[in-house]
Order: sequence, then C-alpha cells, then structure tokens
Amino acid sequence: MRAFIGVLAQADSEALLHDELTSGDWIKAGIVLVATLALAVAVSKILRRTVSRGIGHGFASILTSRFSGYAVFIIGLSYALTVLGVRVGPLLGALGLGGLVLALALQGVVGNFVSSLILQTRRPYTVGDTVELDGHLGVVEDIDSRTTQVRGLDGTHIRIPNANVAGATIVNLTREPIRRSSLAVGVAYDTDLQQATDAVYEALDRVPRVLTEPEPAVNLDGFGDSSIGFNVLYWHVSDVPSELAARHDLVLAIHQAFAAASITIAFPQVTVWSGQQRPDRLYGGNVGEVRVEYPGLDRGRRAAQWRLPGRRRSSEAPADDD
Repeated sequence: MRAFIGVLAQADSEALLHDELTSGDWIKAGIVLVATLALAVAVSKILRRTVSRGIGHGFASILTSRFSGYAVFIIGLSYALTVLGVRVGPLLGALGLGGLVLALALQGVVGNFVSSLILQTRRPYTVGDTVELDGHLGVVEDIDSRTTQVRGLDGTHIRIPNANVAGATIVNLTREPIRRSSLAVGVAYDTDLQQATDAVYEALDRVPRVLTEPEPAVNLDGFGDSSIGFNVLYWHVSDVPSELAARHDLVLAIHQAFAAASITIAFPQVTVWSGQQRPDRLYGGNVGEVRVEYPGLDRGRRAAQWRLPGRRRSSEAPADDD
C-alpha cells in the first residue's frame, strides 16, 4: 500500500505543469465541467428510458445508464484537467494500478457484480417469477449488483449471491403461463383397469383447475409390490398456489370416483406372524445328513477332491470309482 501511495504521489508530481494559470483557463475549465455534468445526466436519463423499453425496468437499465453517465463525466473531467495544464496520462496509469489492487482485494464483490451483469443480460428470471435458486424456492423480489433477493413460500426473505446463482441450476416455474404435474395412484391387482382408467378421466373432467388443453393423460405405470400403478399427467396454471390447489382437488375427485365405482386404492400390506409353533412338524421331525445331487459333481461324474494347501494326495490312496 505504501508503494502504491508513493507511485501515486510521483504520478501527481509528474502530471502537474509549472505554467501559471490565468483566470480564463479556470473559467474555461469550469464551463467544460458544468457542460459535461449536464450532458452526463441527460445521457443517463435517455439511456435508462431506452433500455427500460427494451428489457424492462430493473438493475440492467439502472446500471447501463449510470455507467454511461460516469463515462461521459470522466471524459469531460479529463478535458477540464487538460485545460488546467494537468497531464492526464500519469494519473490514468496510477488509477489503473489502484484499480488492479482493488480488484484483487475484492474478488468476491467483483465476481458477484459480473454475475449480476450476466443474469441481467441473459434474463433467466425477472422480478415476480417463482424460481428455485441454489436450493431455495420462492418469488424473486429484487436483483441488485451483489445478490438476488427471494421471498420464500414460507414468508422468509433470502439473499443469494449472484455468483452462486450464475454457477448453479436455475429452475423457473413461472416462465411459461402453464405447467404440467404428475400424480401417482395405485389400485388393487383384482381391479378392472379399464374401469379405473375411465374413473380417473371422469375425475379429471370434474376439476376446473385442471386444464383441458393440453389434454391430461392417464398411463399405466407398472406392477408394484402391492398395487398396479397409474401415472396421471395434468396441466395447470404455473404458480405454486395454483399447483397445490389443483393437486388437492384432483386427489379428492379421484377418491370420490373410485369410491363410487367400488375400486380399491391399494396400500402396502404386511403379514404379521404370531410367533406360535406350527402344529405339524416340518420335515417329519427327522434331522440327519444333508447331501443332495449337485450339477457337475454327481450323476456318474467324479466329485471334486478338496484338500488343504501343501497336502499332496498319496499315490496309494484309492481313487473313487466312476
């Protein structure tokens, strides 16, 4: 830091001219500075309106307008300093070195800032969208230069660093006006599957929150341990409250339809053993030597001879007859 201050002081001494300044120079520099300030404000407002019309209000329009205004002001300030006889080159070199030092010291802040620019440019979500970011589900409330603020479905407020958001999977639940969900239903094995399918379709027709276009679908999913499974695919409005309400209504309607058609909704079944001894004796109560024929060992073929390592079979030992 001391070395940087020394470089800056040296740059300042080299940047200053020793010529005397007249009152005309000060007036000219002041006029340039005031005109530059007015031009920077005008450019900032015009760009903010233009960007807002193109991509909407938000952090991107604010950032673009501010950067443009700052750029115009810096150019005018440099010209005003030149009028006063200040060499701008050494000052810019010192400022560039200072910017490098600050960038190394603030890597996290710079990373979040760059990520915010990427998010505003690609726009995977906007304020008001329901998203899943970095494992958090909620509604986007604000996007600033460092974080994205999300209001969780339970009312909590969460700030997620933009660098984490840019490097993670982004799930936008409300990017499209409608969304599809699925519901698993299991029926007993002795159920008439065609009758059960018709009952599910009848239940879908009685739920207004389930959209008729695209059409819902009822598919047989497979054979489970205790039931034959159905997979019900249906479309609804994309926001989470509409999803929960549609699922609630559909479960109730399917239960009513199955009850009216005497269809059993299967559930896991477990056989409980009381632990009492059986009245009959297994295997006749006889316990003896156990030897069964094994393919490759019996049936007229010589059985394999097992021996311990290091033990050789004696040449006098009689061999088994085929």
